[in-house]
Amino acid sequence: YNAQGGAAVVLNVKTGEVLSMASYPDYNPGDFIDGITQEKLDSYNKQSALINRSIQGTYAPGSIFKMVTAIAGLQEGKVKVGTTFYDTGVYPRAHKPVCWVYTDYHVGHGSVNVSRAIEKSCNYYFYEVGYRLGVDKLAKYAKSFGLGVKTGIELPYEKAGTVASTATAESKGEKMTEGGVLSAAIGQSYNDFTPLQVSKYIAIVANGGKAVN
Repeated sequence: YNAQGGAAVVLNVKTGEVLSMASYPDYNPGDFIDGITQEKLDSYNKQSALINRSIQGTYAPGSIFKMVTAIAGLQEGKVKVGTTFYDTGVYPRAHKPVCWVYTDYHVGHGSVNVSRAIEKSCNYYFYEVGYRLGVDKLAKYAKSFGLGVKTGIELPYEKAGTVASTATAESKGEKMTEGGVLSAAIGQSYNDFTPLQVSKYIAIVANGGKAVN
């Protein structure tokens, strides 16, 4: 809603080659040829237009992170493809977070397995999988997809972002709570990634699990 900026990245999902990358607001390179005016520089700085959001901006991924949680749960044997949970709308642990469908319609998704949970983006399902895994297992799988890790793209000032984990919480002088684990499982908490990292993660999922550089 009323977004003031954004970024877009297009990759070859087989190789990881960057086909296109854009950041907005942008700037006119010509303004710097003969020395930029202070007024114009102040205007760019006010908009953060000189920041390449594709590699320097870090953002909570939200629900697109749920595939990490699903894969981790399946790989670690915490759930199976046919395992179902009954989403009542309100998850009973920690601060009793709700599924988005409950927020909008005051109902749950009912019985969901992993496929339906991804289809419906069911918070309840991923809260339970995250609870069973623990935050550090989630972090392990997130990093295996290149999340929270610099890609090494040949551009300056790339940021690494952060992955929600016990260590990340401690580095901030905080403790990872049970509620924090649940939030991490749906792409919130301390999870902050660049758009390029997210594109790389999606490419790995799309190509069947082959690592890309």
